[in-house]
Amino acid sequence: MGLYYARVIETDHGLMAIIADEEVMGKAAIDEERGVRIIITREFYGERVIEEGEALDLLERASVLVLAGDRIIEKAVGLGLVHPESVLEVGGLRLVQVFKFSY
Repeated sequence: MGLYYARVIETDHGLMAIIADEEVMGKAAIDEERGVRIIITREFYGERVIEEGEALDLLERASVLVLAGDRIIEKAVGLGLVHPESVLEVGGLRLVQVFKFSY
């Protein structure tokens, strides 16, 4: 059980949670062939450090999720929020975005 970096934004449409595993902070991966560049920065992900319980709460409550790292993505998969095939992997870094819609 590790820590996570998180940034939370209140929007007119609900909560946006941006969460990264602590071990991916500062890492980058580029796939020139696909034109994909992933850079995990504190400016985007690193507003504060949280523990697993708060990360799980944010996964449940947020309308929009931006997740980076194996651990947080596996938590989201386990909660049924992410299909494993929807995860982008570049150079060993995993990233996914989730938009929850209510009708």
